[in-house]
Amino acid sequence: MEGYSIKPQQAALLIIDMQRGFLDQGSVMEVPGGRAIVPNVRRLIDTCYAARMPVIFTWYVWSPKVPNLIGELHSQHKPPACCCMEGHESVEMVPELAPSQGDLVLKKHGYDAFFQTRLDYALRSSKKDQLVVTGVMTDVCVLATVSSALHREYRVTVVSDGVAASSEEAQKAALDLISRSFGRVATTEDLVREILEGPRE
Repeated sequence: MEGYSIKPQQAALLIIDMQRGFLDQGSVMEVPGGRAIVPNVRRLIDTCYAARMPVIFTWYVWSPKVPNLIGELHSQHKPPACCCMEGHESVEMVPELAPSQGDLVLKKHGYDAFFQTRLDYALRSSKKDQLVVTGVMTDVCVLATVSSALHREYRVTVVSDGVAASSEEAQKAALDLISRSFGRVATTEDLVREILEGPRE
């Protein structure tokens, strides 16, 4: 997607699963590097507020009421670990990234933020066809969501220093795959400048 840049009136910021279950030190599903991206995600949130771009949060919730294969593949979501299980404190967003009033917050039960959520409807009803994507994990939920967005004809930019993966190798591989096949990869610095100074026609 060479030459593609963010137009704030057509774009939204998507923050995927920045929850305690993935970011708390020592958590059973801790994402290495997850805490390090919090300042960049915070900066993008504030930049989008200034540009009047919508900010959308997702939070992954495993629930015994909605059993699925993810719970079988990752038993850490179920007791006794209960990581991001419905009603458990690990579901909560990290406080530094707490949503503001008016932000859309979507609960999801799978990797893909579009699957059985209101995300597609919310974007289309507000005439947004561009997504800036941050969050965890680059190689799992971010990748699944970006692929899904592409197949719904959204132009996607993944923030290279605003996403974190299960390992450095997974981070590099996922970002390479995204840049080759699903969208664009850019830094926080580049995106802040683009959002605040870029074309708005």
